[in-house]
Amino acid sequence: MKRKKVFLVMGTVCMIQALTAGCGLDTASSERMEEEAARQESDSAPSDDESKDSGESGEQGESKWHVLDQDTAAVLDADFIGKVWKIEEDSFFIAETKVKILDDGSRVRNSPSSHAKLSDDQLIQVIFDEDTYFYIRIMEESRDGNQDEQAGFMDLEEHMPVEMKGRFENDIFYADEVRMMKSS
Repeated sequence: MKRKKVFLVMGTVCMIQALTAGCGLDTASSERMEEEAARQESDSAPSDDESKDSGESGEQGESKWHVLDQDTAAVLDADFIGKVWKIEEDSFFIAETKVKILDDGSRVRNSPSSHAKLSDDQLIQVIFDEDTYFYIRIMEESRDGNQDEQAGFMDLEEHMPVEMKGRFENDIFYADEVRMMKSS
C-alpha cells in the first residue's frame, strides 16, 4: 500500500512539472522566472569572486569588475553604470546597476535599494581627475529627449544613478565622463 502511495505522489509531481514546463506558463511569467534565475545567479556570484580575491585566480589577475559588453555600452552610451553610494573628498563609490537590453529594445535596470546595507567589497571606487567631464542629464517625461547641463563633482548626491565612460584598472573605475541622471 505504501509503495502505491509513493508512486502516486511521484507521478503527480512529475505531471505538475511537465505541465508548468511545457505549456502552463505565459511568456511574461517565463521572462519573470528567467530574471529571477539571473538575479539568484548574480547573488551567488560573490562566492566565486571571493575565491578570486583569496588568490585562487592564478597568474591572470582577473578583476572582479568589468565594463559593459560592447553592445550594451553602445546602446547606453556608457561603459559602466551604478548608483552613488558614498562620496569622499577626491573620489566616490558606486553600487553596480545591472542592465539587460530586451529584444524589443527596452531596458531593464536592477540596482540595490537605497536602504540596503552594502559592504565595502560590494562597492566600486570611482577615481576622476581635472579632465573628467561631469554633467547632469535631466530626463524629460513630457518631451521626447533629454536635457543636459554642465555639472561638477560637487553636484553628486548619494543614491543618484550615474552612467560613466572610462576603464577599470585593479577593480577601480577611472572615469573620463560622469553623467548624473535626474528626473524632471
